[in-house]
Amino acid sequence: MKTLFTFIAMFIFSTCFSQIPSLTIGNDDKKRELEISSLDVNVEIIGNIATTTYDIIFFNPQSRDLEGELSLPLGEGQEICRYALSVNGKLREGVVIEKVKARQAFEAVTRQNIDPGIINITKGNFFKTRIYPISSKGNKRVVLAISETLSGDKNNLYYSLPIETSKSIGEFNLNVKAIKSRKTDKAILSEFENIQFDDANDAFVLSLSRKNFSSSNPIKFTLPRFGGSDHQLFTHEFEGETYFYLNIKPPTLSATNQKKSEKVGIFWDNSSSGAKRDIEKELKLLESYLNSLTDVKEISVTSFNAVMNESENFGGSIPSVISCIRELTYDGATRFDQINLHGKYDEILLFSDGINTIGTEDIRMPKNVVHTITSSSGSNYSLLKKLARKTNGEFINLHKTSTKDALNILQKDEEKFLSSSYSNADFKEVYPNLPQRVGEYFEIAGILKTEKARIKINYGDRNNVTKSQSFEIEKKSTAPISRLWASKKIETLNIDYQRNKEAIFTLAQKHNIVTKNSSFIVLDRVEDYAEYEIEPPIELKKEYDRLIAQKEISKPDPKAIFQRNFERFSSLKNWYASPPIISQEDKDQVDDSSAVSRSLQGTVAGVEVESADEEAYIILEEAPEEEALQEVVVTGYSATSRAKSSVESTSGGSSIKVLAWLPDAPYMEELRGAAENHEKLYFKLKEENSTRPAFFIQVSDFFFDKGMNKIAVRILSNAIELDLENPELIRAVAKRLLDEDEIEMSVSLFLEIKELRPEEPQSYRDLALAYIENKQYQQALELFNYVLNKDWARFADIKDVVLNELNNLISLYKDELDLSSVSKELIEPMPLDVRIVIDWSSNDSDIDLWVIDPNGEKCFYSHPNTKIGGKISRDFTEGYGPEEYSLKEAKRGFYTVYVNYYSESRQTITGPVTIYGTLTTNYGTSKQETKRIAVQLTDNKESRQIAQLEFRE
Repeated sequence: MKTLFTFIAMFIFSTCFSQIPSLTIGNDDKKRELEISSLDVNVEIIGNIATTTYDIIFFNPQSRDLEGELSLPLGEGQEICRYALSVNGKLREGVVIEKVKARQAFEAVTRQNIDPGIINITKGNFFKTRIYPISSKGNKRVVLAISETLSGDKNNLYYSLPIETSKSIGEFNLNVKAIKSRKTDKAILSEFENIQFDDANDAFVLSLSRKNFSSSNPIKFTLPRFGGSDHQLFTHEFEGETYFYLNIKPPTLSATNQKKSEKVGIFWDNSSSGAKRDIEKELKLLESYLNSLTDVKEISVTSFNAVMNESENFGGSIPSVISCIRELTYDGATRFDQINLHGKYDEILLFSDGINTIGTEDIRMPKNVVHTITSSSGSNYSLLKKLARKTNGEFINLHKTSTKDALNILQKDEEKFLSSSYSNADFKEVYPNLPQRVGEYFEIAGILKTEKARIKINYGDRNNVTKSQSFEIEKKSTAPISRLWASKKIETLNIDYQRNKEAIFTLAQKHNIVTKNSSFIVLDRVEDYAEYEIEPPIELKKEYDRLIAQKEISKPDPKAIFQRNFERFSSLKNWYASPPIISQEDKDQVDDSSAVSRSLQGTVAGVEVESADEEAYIILEEAPEEEALQEVVVTGYSATSRAKSSVESTSGGSSIKVLAWLPDAPYMEELRGAAENHEKLYFKLKEENSTRPAFFIQVSDFFFDKGMNKIAVRILSNAIELDLENPELIRAVAKRLLDEDEIEMSVSLFLEIKELRPEEPQSYRDLALAYIENKQYQQALELFNYVLNKDWARFADIKDVVLNELNNLISLYKDELDLSSVSKELIEPMPLDVRIVIDWSSNDSDIDLWVIDPNGEKCFYSHPNTKIGGKISRDFTEGYGPEEYSLKEAKRGFYTVYVNYYSESRQTITGPVTIYGTLTTNYGTSKQETKRIAVQLTDNKESRQIAQLEFRE
């Protein structure tokens, strides 16, 4: 077999990934790649479709087991079609299941320290793997296959394998197989530029092997597109049906000039992810196209990210338009449901990657023609194609298309593929089935019902057929192409994803394709597959069926759930009805020690506090009752409060004081020290801190405090783009937006969390609390009721907290609620003088709430009831919370609030845990007053004072 000796120097379009798939560990700017000890790459090419399989062995040099992550953008036409892991020394193939179910099983199994792996597609077109554990000083084998449509010109296809490495690979092997469509295909060695393949009868093949391999360039080669024919035909028998894939060289199609435009609207995505586009290539196309419009009189530019900015009109001045766009800065998330494309335009040019990070993808479709243009891999191609097709516009991917060809697409109204003509007795399910531009090639896939039949491909102007091609499809198996048919159908269904998502999942599962709503998963034990009812690979199927047959499928019993809820509520009512007896003298006496904030060293009211910088606190002297409690300043961790500088008081005079935040990060000191131009300085600081969520959260607070909310919201939203579909980051942003009365945007983010993690009651509770802020009281009631009427396994104790919140909602807004769905036995108002609640961001952390009352008595998990009647809810040891301190009749004085980072079981090297505190006086009454705080703790066993509440009768 001949060996590949030379790399081609000239190459037009890159395909496949931009780098070798690699596992990373760490977080923020400390991410690092694991070493690759062995890499086998196998490439199979059928027509213009290449499937690249990476078989990689990673090495973990650390002395601890790790969870690794791989996240890379997928280009247009790329799909994940295989995923496998080594389990107990053998390769275990992944199976495709629902995305949410895969993550639930993955996280549950990970908590048992067992060996799972998972692959997802996130927003846009990014895929992400999570693999655990990668054993200390051990190896992990990962197999990953990607299918892609190759780019090229009229005569050739181009393939590129990204092999650029910073470290050498111990052993590297490459094998390529290009399958022939006909046995009579002749060798075409002269048309391969400097590369020779062996002729293996049914395919052309080549191989390459190297030891200690490293390269600064990708391996590239060229293939002839059709080899002298006007088409390539492949068929395949799969599960009783014959699939065909037809790759066509279309006839010469005529084109006419597009209608002249006088008014052009340019919508430019300047979100943070937009900076990853090839801006100069987009501007070159835009300038060339505008210059070709001889009648243009009015050009407007509208930039958008988390908000849509005001349009700027430049008349017909093209240099001014280009200059305006060049001066844009890229920042913030993207929100498509806030974009208004309606206007008096002859046509619209939308430049965006299509990645929607806040809200829905429901763009209000205009009557205008909209051309969508992107230049980055990982774009949301289905959204951009949908917008273009539904407005009779064009979608242009400058990552695969030259500027010259893109300009021609915009200028020329070319005849398109219109339809396929065939007998329903011969064929079914032929795709594509919608008109679309053809280009240098065209692909048709379908199912053949007879031994042999003809199909006609029609081209023309809109519905007027002007040209046709006829092809004979014959039933003979030549290559495994059933998945290509499924991909074509999924591409069509994706245009209306919400309506078709169930059909998309069914196809994905049958044909091993990862989509928006499906994932590959690998589990270690057959018992785990049976536990979560995930059909395993074939080698485990027999044992799986046996376990499933023995498994008792128990459905939740509504009566049993209600009985447990009733018992919980009865316990709450018994506590509420039997407060401790406290003498008037005891009520009036305020323990002096509770009115003073202590130093950080030593013991405070029975709480051991670690030593720290003594200047981090201002010691409070006991103040007269009429004076407001002084500010307490803490450095070194983050905290945010809905209240700003003043102390809000109810008519009773009680007050809540949270610790003022003075983060000591160098970038914050630089911002505070600047007299002006803070936004300009922010962009400078962002260059060095662009991967740190804490940077965007802290800096946004700086702008919120200055009343610059629009800028602050944009800056804060960057945190979501750092890790798409990360509930922890989404929750942090959503809660912060809620504190700043950006309620509608906050609600949309909590809705996304509910979709991402529907198995966790905290998702519904968070959304319910946001609905209350948004005055959507009935929706909040329904969510509280939903939490109460389901079993939540390890999170069942959240119901104690939700029962209080449900009754608080009813007490305050009863006249606006329909209570017919709520059990009357669970309704009884129980107002509280003091209520303090914490919850936190991490699923695998144990955080404790401590409250020290005016007597100096600490209420916490091992001492849940205090002398004056304080009660703390059950301890959440596995994540999220909430934990709640309740006091029916409060003693006059100070209540000091601590949080304690008890333990964690996270296996990733991640950032700090964010803790959210809510402090309320006169809970459930018209005098209710609430303040919130967010605190980040970084160290296990760390405890921090976060707030102080003064209660006055």
